[in-house]
Amino acid sequence: MNNKPIHILLVEDSPSDAILLRQLFSRLNSGEWELIWVERLSDAIESCSDFLFDVALLDLSLPDSDGLETVAEFNAAAPDIPIVVLTGADDEEMGLQAVAKGAQDYIVKDQITVQLLVRAIRYAIERGQILKQLHDSERRFRGIFDQTFQLMLLLSPEGIILEINKTSLAFCGGKQNDFVGSPLWEIDCLYDSQVTQEWLKSAIANAAEGNFVRNELQMCGAESAIVWIDLSLKPLKDERGKTILLIAEGRDISDRKRAEAEVLKSLEKERELNQLKSSFISMVSHEFRNPMTAIRTAAQILQSYGDRLTEEQKIKYFDQIKNAVNNTTQLLEEVLLLGKTDANRLQYQPATLDLKDFCRELMENLQFTATEQHNITFTCAGECSQVEMDEFLMGHIFNNLISNAIKYSPQGGNVRFNLICQNGTAIFQIQDEGIGIPLKDRQHLFETFYRGSNVNRIQGTGLGLAIVKKCVDLHRGQIQLQSDVGAGTTFIVTLPLTRFAEVPRHIIECGV
Repeated sequence: MNNKPIHILLVEDSPSDAILLRQLFSRLNSGEWELIWVERLSDAIESCSDFLFDVALLDLSLPDSDGLETVAEFNAAAPDIPIVVLTGADDEEMGLQAVAKGAQDYIVKDQITVQLLVRAIRYAIERGQILKQLHDSERRFRGIFDQTFQLMLLLSPEGIILEINKTSLAFCGGKQNDFVGSPLWEIDCLYDSQVTQEWLKSAIANAAEGNFVRNELQMCGAESAIVWIDLSLKPLKDERGKTILLIAEGRDISDRKRAEAEVLKSLEKERELNQLKSSFISMVSHEFRNPMTAIRTAAQILQSYGDRLTEEQKIKYFDQIKNAVNNTTQLLEEVLLLGKTDANRLQYQPATLDLKDFCRELMENLQFTATEQHNITFTCAGECSQVEMDEFLMGHIFNNLISNAIKYSPQGGNVRFNLICQNGTAIFQIQDEGIGIPLKDRQHLFETFYRGSNVNRIQGTGLGLAIVKKCVDLHRGQIQLQSDVGAGTTFIVTLPLTRFAEVPRHIIECGV
């Protein structure tokens, strides 16, 4: 590795911008960079006569020069020093024009990072060296041309490949003869070839007119991997200004694209979390208000009119308070349980369990929440007496599913709870004759706070099925549903009978 420091001439009339760039360089190896700062173009040109710089960072708005003429004047005075133009956030087009005028690259000031700055400087130096060597001799050009780590091709103004470097050959997988003489848009390593071909044809025609063209596109590497490439076409002109050659450069920006995708993913995740928080606040404010109102109303009646109420009326209001407290407690338990699952603190702790007795006891407890219009039945088939399951998680699964079957059957009807133990699995069916679940709601049904579009005024939090799904997943089980709107719903839960087992695929696919 070359330990010679890189000498950088910073031409910038803004002290704050210059200080910012100094701070960026201070984070790097101090022996690798040497920075000299001047504020005027005339001072920069004078410094170049006294000192040999590797690269110039050139602002286009200086006290004694402005715009593209700044690039032209500096390039005329110091043709061997590569230029990286510093442009404002709203001057990106000016940056592209500066590259066409002779600069090697441009950087938007508001977007400068250490990595971007170092990369731009190194690319600028390398591009300057390549162009210089091209004019010196074919032999020296070929040495640099083939050693660059960027993809590089020389094209005729019509887009015919004249030269292709070794990096490009290694990337595309082929020999010189496979590419030289062919139009750039016909090479095999283009991805989404029809769209890319049309863009390349247009871009080459634009570059042939003397314009710098740059775009990001996807290509297929030698191992069929899809890679994002930052491709630029730069015209090379003769003394009369006629384009005689196009220089195509490409660099792999897949890492940057992946980082951008991660940022977008994080932003989407943040949006989802904000939506979740909003839904939670809305749910809590609504679901807590109702029982609190019921408790307050019943308590006020008992306090104000207790001496006038019969015992039967007092019991009625005490029951209302009790039910409201129970509902509030259940809501708090669901919120806390959901929080545990999201924080990965809810553990699967199986123990020996008589599954038939567990389900029968569960049904007896739930009978109290049903009305006289509901006919609840339980059936069991197979050997279910000695299984290994988490009783706590099981309680949440089937309390929620059976309670929902009762709640969403407001007109009553049959609620069937069937259990079949066979082939190392327990298959549970909870079937009701209620309002059913619309098809459009089913893909979101297990999302937190999501409720069916047809529930109308039936109270609920949207937490129950989300908890059910998480508890089933901890058991390494599966949950499916079948539903007809207005006719009822059947949930099918399939769980392994022993710990660390998984539900066989044929059972998941076939159901019962």
